[in-house]
Amino acid sequence: MPAAARKPSIVIRGVGLITPLGGNVETNWSALLRGDFIADHSRVGLPARPGSANDQDDVGRVSAAGLIAAREALAAASLTSSYQGAISTDRTALVVGTSRGPVDEWLDFPELSRLHHGFGISTLAARLAEGVGHGNGPRLTFCGACASGLHALIHAAMLIEHGDADRALVVASESSLHPVFLQSFRRLGVLAPKGFRCRPFDVSRNGLLVSEAAAAITLERSEEPGKSAPGDIILDGRAFAGDAAHLTGFDPDGATIRRVLSEAIGGGPVDLIHAHGTGTVTNDAAEASAIDAALSDIAAAGERPSVYSHKGAIGHSLGASGLISVVLNVMMHRRGVVPGNAGLESPLPLARATLSRDAVSRTISRSIACAAGFGGATAAVSLRTR
Repeated sequence: MPAAARKPSIVIRGVGLITPLGGNVETNWSALLRGDFIADHSRVGLPARPGSANDQDDVGRVSAAGLIAAREALAAASLTSSYQGAISTDRTALVVGTSRGPVDEWLDFPELSRLHHGFGISTLAARLAEGVGHGNGPRLTFCGACASGLHALIHAAMLIEHGDADRALVVASESSLHPVFLQSFRRLGVLAPKGFRCRPFDVSRNGLLVSEAAAAITLERSEEPGKSAPGDIILDGRAFAGDAAHLTGFDPDGATIRRVLSEAIGGGPVDLIHAHGTGTVTNDAAEASAIDAALSDIAAAGERPSVYSHKGAIGHSLGASGLISVVLNVMMHRRGVVPGNAGLESPLPLARATLSRDAVSRTISRSIACAAGFGGATAAVSLRTR
């Protein structure tokens, strides 16, 4: 639902990102503008010694990647454990989104999971908290399949709106490249064939590529309710739902994602829709139809919204993918450029929006990011530049 006018503005203060294309926001952004892309299931480049990311030798890939993104977002917002105690105060929340947590450790190095924080999805939040010096503020973990990152972001905003926190660090981290998961996806028929790249919203799309990644965002309550400084990027709309249409399949009618998109858009003008866009046959067709339907109530004026999916370049990082979309939307707001849709040759038809294979320069005043996961978990958020 769109945020009410009298509620405090939720401002994005810093972002962080690590993907197979780069170890921070700027390297990823440059790679996307160059047209770089992964050609197979891909890992991120971590420091040779995981302890260099967390000052411990027993940190797995999910935790290490999450810490890299978190520390970048905190530094960008001038919020570190030594900055006036902002992270250690009980007014700062840590909210984590992940579909599997540190599953790489459980499967390959079970002894690691017993060393410090036990066993379970929430161990990721415990390790992140230790790594950034988070104190006694709210600490939550959300597991909503591929919508996990957006669910975490939405709930962090709710904590701030309801007065339970003044700021929040939101982190989504994922690694699902273990053969157990890749073979499961292969049996479901959603992986791209060997040698076939991921091509979201292309007529000849034929599946996704899985990638490791982590993203982080710092949110903060504005100084005055309903107000923020010119140029600030604020979280001004949100929606989430679950359709329960199938255990693993996507709602073929796209009714849930259409409703979520419509609620996040709220009938106002929009410049960019960062779609879930997995490159699978079923998802993209249903989502394209949902995008057109969600835009049907907006009066045609000026340039049609751009539709973008990062998965043709970065791959599908599952629970982290939604938060990656938001980080990249922030960059598009700031830089006034929408990167080209990697792998796009013959785009699916869209009546009310535009797909482009090349980068497009345009002002992004309002953007939408959406994500949909197994079991029907779906979410969308709206960003707006003041």
